[in-house]
Amino acid sequence: MPKIFGIEHIVFMLISIAVMVTALVLISKFVKKERTKRVLVVTCSLIQLTLIIWNRLSIMEYRGGFFDFLPTSFCGTTSLLFPLAMIFCKKDSKVLQFLASCMLLGGVLTFFYPDFIGQSSSVFYDKTMSGLLHHTMGVFNFFLICVTGNFKPSMKNWSCLIFGLCAYMTYGIFMISMIGKSDAMYIYSPLIDGTIFNWFFVGVLFIILYTVVLVIYEQIAFKKEDRWVYQTYYKLKEKFAKFKK
Repeated sequence: MPKIFGIEHIVFMLISIAVMVTALVLISKFVKKERTKRVLVVTCSLIQLTLIIWNRLSIMEYRGGFFDFLPTSFCGTTSLLFPLAMIFCKKDSKVLQFLASCMLLGGVLTFFYPDFIGQSSSVFYDKTMSGLLHHTMGVFNFFLICVTGNFKPSMKNWSCLIFGLCAYMTYGIFMISMIGKSDAMYIYSPLIDGTIFNWFFVGVLFIILYTVVLVIYEQIAFKKEDRWVYQTYYKLKEKFAKFKK
């Protein structure tokens, strides 16, 4: 039976990393036209949509309920919404920034710790393989929109994380109270059984990590006068100067 960091998992990770890195390097080097970039982004978003639909259909078939098609986890929900945001949202969209951030975090965590990998004797079991692929494709798509310039994270859109998490929790409460999914969005069950990774702990940790990464990214990618830290410093300096007067 496949195990986390077992031979099947390690082989999958090595192949996936090799393919993703090679593809991203080739895209950054040879794809220069905006129209070609757009076609590439839309195509890859549709691939991820196909993978998450495959995953939800396999789960629905296994559990036997129509409402089982609706995802109840952060990753499943994001894998469904993120490719749609890639197609329809502008690069500075708050919706895209929230979903892209969720996709990167959830995708990377699941890539290295797929707790569902042992649900069958074969890694090629449809629920297992579709789960591995849609998470991995989500990570690839995050870096794709960064490489092609279709996404530019910024601290000015920081509030999108708070509103996005509130929307996710509202969706989770709806799934619990109306559909009867007691494990929706990890409200009543931790992300990993037997740990403190419940919705509150994960949410706070995500906000802290999200803020730190954004600040570091701006220090690297933005001009000095456009950085949130720089702008905040001078705003506070001006306010204190007025206060002293």
